Amino acid sequence: MGTIVPEAVFLDMHDTPVVLADYHRPVTVLNFFAYWCETWLEQWPQLVELAPMGRRVGFDLLSISIDGQSREQLARVCKNGKPSFPVLYDPGGHLAGRLGVRRVPTVVVVDKQRRITYVHEGYPGNAEVLKAVRAAAASQEKQR
Repeated sequence: MGTIVPEAVFLDMHDTPVVLADYHRPVTVLNFFAYWCETWLEQWPQLVELAPMGRRVGFDLLSISIDGQSREQLARVCKNGKPSFPVLYDPGGHLAGRLGVRRVPTVVVVDKQRRITYVHEGYPGNAEVLKAVRAAAASQEKQR
């Protein structure tokens, strides 16, 4: 914990570059997953439920594929609609590698200074993610 997340460039589902600095809420939740791992299908409904809470609670949710893009799979799961949160690709798994992601899914919570405040291998459930988000936000408030 406390490691600073380096700047990263991702690709969105249209191959448009997206940088981590584009997200400005006090906390960012990075959800690393792989399309080849069936757990992403299991966690998808939870992410869909979690994402709209970001505005109220103060976090951005980024779901980041470490194994490449699969527009077809994503389109099927979203029933050809657009997901309510960014689904990005980490080319070459560079950020995942730099952060030591060993298993997917892995959830990483990052504060405004881009310090890692929480890591969990596997999806811990929305209640646990929200608890980690609130702890990261509270920690930032204490530092002011």
